[in-house]
Amino acid sequence: MMRIVHLSDLHFGAHDPALIGPLIDAVGRARPDLTVISGDFAQRGTRSQWQQAEGFLASLPGPLLSIPGNHDIPHYNPLLRAFAPYGRFRRATGGPDEPVWRNPRVVVAGINTADRWQWMRGKVSPPHIDGLRRAYEGAAHRTRIAVMHHPLEHAAVTVDPLMRGARDLMQALPGMGVRMVLSGHIHVSHIAPFRDDPGILFVQNGTSLSTRRRGEANVFLTLDLEGQHLRVTRHYATPRGFVATAPESWCLEDGLWLQPGRQPMRAQLPR
Repeated sequence: MMRIVHLSDLHFGAHDPALIGPLIDAVGRARPDLTVISGDFAQRGTRSQWQQAEGFLASLPGPLLSIPGNHDIPHYNPLLRAFAPYGRFRRATGGPDEPVWRNPRVVVAGINTADRWQWMRGKVSPPHIDGLRRAYEGAAHRTRIAVMHHPLEHAAVTVDPLMRGARDLMQALPGMGVRMVLSGHIHVSHIAPFRDDPGILFVQNGTSLSTRRRGEANVFLTLDLEGQHLRVTRHYATPRGFVATAPESWCLEDGLWLQPGRQPMRAQLPR
């Protein structure tokens, strides 16, 4: 079995300090094969907020795969914002902003949807899509998972327009063989097949540390993957620490993600 822990939207600078220790403890107990953080480490991308984020990352079990979110771009420094928007992210995380992680079971590839000019909305362009496609070259039978900050579909709550280029990326993913997309940004968790392609599972995490919650407690996810079977568990913050809820079981059958006892979704016809 392959276990991925999915964190998102930590927002150091606008976080709940009382949750840091319980979150580190809970992730450690989960013993993940990979920990994914899908953006927004900082609230305004300041040096002090990145120092807090770097200390937090050093306390997590490795390996880690991190991609930036829109809040990670320096907010108060226009020169850094224009010429080195991801420099602080790269120094704190120790990696590129579009990382790739492989083992014999999966290929997990990140795509940077944070854009200095499309700050809140985000953007994906043809070079991003080409880079993601190259990341899966030679993946063979391994499950292909994409990670990005901005979601490709409106779900749970709608707070912003979809990022620019979302439709183009969504149309390209099936040709790459992608089976799961992990994202954040909305601060509400959601797990379901994409409406436009039920062969790809949409796994959106809420916020793991931020005080800006949208009707859902702080949360992180565990994904347990074995062959064509997946179990996703939400772990919610409580006075007793992060507590797991009942897992959701999914199975990939005939190219569609299904749950036991439920009818399969079908892709919506173009309008």
